[in-house]
Amino acid sequence: MQRLKRAPDLSSQVAAFAEHCRKSGLSVTRQRLAIFEALAASREHPSAEDIHRAVRRRIPHLSLATVYKNLEALRDIGAVSDVNALHEHGRYEAALPGTGAGSPHHHLVCIRCRKVVDLHDAGLDDLRVSDSQGFEVHALKVQVEGVCPECASRRKVQRSANATVTASR
Repeated sequence: MQRLKRAPDLSSQVAAFAEHCRKSGLSVTRQRLAIFEALAASREHPSAEDIHRAVRRRIPHLSLATVYKNLEALRDIGAVSDVNALHEHGRYEAALPGTGAGSPHHHLVCIRCRKVVDLHDAGLDDLRVSDSQGFEVHALKVQVEGVCPECASRRKVQRSANATVTASR
């Protein structure tokens, strides 16, 4: 059963993020705030390039390298996590504990369009690794791969159109 949680407003998430940075010994810069804010405001799991485009509207001289360096630093303190949809380009999301985005969750990934959607499923939250092979397990994330409703609908329309063409021959 899917759980829906109401996320805190963006300003409180950004404030919690700034405090988390300070406690983690990471300075709170204009670039870091803008990057986190872009992530926290998005439910699309943007790539570094998407974040770069969004933040450059506010900070025109921001380089893509700066976005990558900041994402890495923020990942190291647990403020963002990377979501690698089908092992392609990195995709990210805000993951600060205690914020709506930071709630433990899993992902649904469309194998056609690469859309990534949050999956909150209490049954998956209780999964445990029975043989960790000596690994100290810190997190278990499930990525469910399939075809999203939009792609499935397009495929049905396409099949229907192909059947019509074949029937008219």
